[in-house]
Amino acid sequence: MRTTAKHVTTVLTFSVMLTASPAAAGHMTDFDLNKLDNWSDAIAVCDVTRFLLTDPDTSADVILVAGRDNSHVALYKPLFAPPTNFFSQVMRETFDRVQKAGLVTRDSYSRSRLHFANQMISAYAGATLADKRTMADQMELCYHLAVRAGVKLTPTMRAKP
Repeated sequence: MRTTAKHVTTVLTFSVMLTASPAAAGHMTDFDLNKLDNWSDAIAVCDVTRFLLTDPDTSADVILVAGRDNSHVALYKPLFAPPTNFFSQVMRETFDRVQKAGLVTRDSYSRSRLHFANQMISAYAGATLADKRTMADQMELCYHLAVRAGVKLTPTMRAKP
């Protein structure tokens, strides 16, 4: 009987995963920075937004992106999470500042990053031009958030992931 219950639970979980399609994922406007409750969520949304602004092919299994010192980093499907868990150096610096202030932990950020990467990458698959403009506008808010946290932005920091 227990084995049957385990199989039913597994089948139900798998069917929920299969029915969660990109079309059901929503729109990029669903990830409004102004509606988030904490620093972990805000930094995660900003970091994923910065990644998506590079217009990645999210149907690819692997995406190569520029790394430090003229190197490349491979990001793997489904979440394309960098090894450091930060795509944007600005968001990494923002995280470091608010972590020192005790407003965020590495664990809370990691949970937020995984959560929002999953949802935002799914939504991005059906993103319209209006969604992409919304993301660009949101990134400007992200830069203001970074400045508020004490990060000194330069013009080149806005251009680079």
